[in-house]
Amino acid sequence: MNATIVLHQWEISPFCQKVARTLRHKGLSYEAVNYNGLLGAKVGRLSKAGKLPVLDVDGLRIQDSTRIARYLDEHYPQTPLYPANPQQRAMAEMWEDWADELLYWFEVYFRLKDPEALAMAVRSAGEGRSTFERLPVKLLLKAGLGLQLYSQGLGRMQREDVEADFRRHLDRIETVLEGSGWLVGPSMTIADIAVGSQLLEVDRTSAPMRPELLSRPKLSAWLDRVRAL
Repeated sequence: MNATIVLHQWEISPFCQKVARTLRHKGLSYEAVNYNGLLGAKVGRLSKAGKLPVLDVDGLRIQDSTRIARYLDEHYPQTPLYPANPQQRAMAEMWEDWADELLYWFEVYFRLKDPEALAMAVRSAGEGRSTFERLPVKLLLKAGLGLQLYSQGLGRMQREDVEADFRRHLDRIETVLEGSGWLVGPSMTIADIAVGSQLLEVDRTSAPMRPELLSRPKLSAWLDRVRAL
């Protein structure tokens, strides 16, 4: 009997997109429930951490994209996310952590600095709210993201330095992809899904940085394969 799987998500979150891609990678059917705008008030009822994504599998709730990916690989071993080879698995987990803990902040930075990308985030956060309520939402979102970026470090750097660092990261990915076309081993792993989900959100929302992704042929072709999930 197939399990009932529900993904509770922020629609624009790269971590939620990471989980959605892991589910599709494994060929698992699921329902997605978005918590945009006013519905965000209900997130605190889903888990003690009060954060998304949360995956509900027949009533069992798992929070955090990495824990969800590991749960799925353990309970649904078809089309593995993590390589069986110990060295390759370690590399895949390192890429995953790098994407979640470092690359993510570049995505936040470009979202905050790009007026169009910020407007998309505000529309999502303001869904179901009146026009009068949306201005405070925008101010709170900008202030919150700005404080997080300042604490993390990118918010204290000059924009040209942030962009130069981002380009260096892209160059490293391009170099790695010259091997098999994947970040680790001969096929798609959690490394590709985690890193790709962050970069695809930059591609979706940040027009000024999109040419940087497209100008690297191996990276661009690889992103298309991740996007196809």
